[in-house]
Amino acid sequence: MKATRRRLDRAAVVEAAELLVDRDGVAQLTMTALASELGIRGPSLYSHVSSLEELVSLVQNRALAELGSGLQRAAMGRSGRDGVRALAVALRIFATSHPGRYDLAMSEPIDRPAMQVASRAAGEAFVAIIESMGVPLSNELAFSCLATLHGVLTLDRAGLYPRAEVDVDVVYEQATELVLHIMEQATPVDLRVD
Repeated sequence: MKATRRRLDRAAVVEAAELLVDRDGVAQLTMTALASELGIRGPSLYSHVSSLEELVSLVQNRALAELGSGLQRAAMGRSGRDGVRALAVALRIFATSHPGRYDLAMSEPIDRPAMQVASRAAGEAFVAIIESMGVPLSNELAFSCLATLHGVLTLDRAGLYPRAEVDVDVVYEQATELVLHIMEQATPVDLRVD
């Protein structure tokens, strides 16, 4: 008896691309490689996506949306320092669970309007926690905080930390404390209601 093959649709193509990106990195995502993963001929993919660029954009935006959902779950019911720590943990979990998609999410937007929509949940979670700290939100503050955590995650993925000599968990905790310090040094906003 012949095994039935799952019907290929756009969602299945994107999911397979996500797995390939996480396993091998976005640079290894080609239509030929993806077709091979799916056990089909390359031209068949074009009935589901118009180009490799569109496919990478879809993977990038889905990664941002998934990251945003994780950040929102982490922020739920939290505020202040506890909220910042929860966001930092959620960011690290996503980055280590989905390394290729994390790298892609932190890359230049392929489709900026779609990326803005996809990253809305992440932005809302971040803004809620920042506001709970009583500091004014600015692009500079947001990017300083992200760069601090992202730097540790990126250097870890690059293999910079010698495992026998450096406890990456401690490094990430210290980076999180640095983020808190950056936020606490920002000019406070008066949250009193008159």
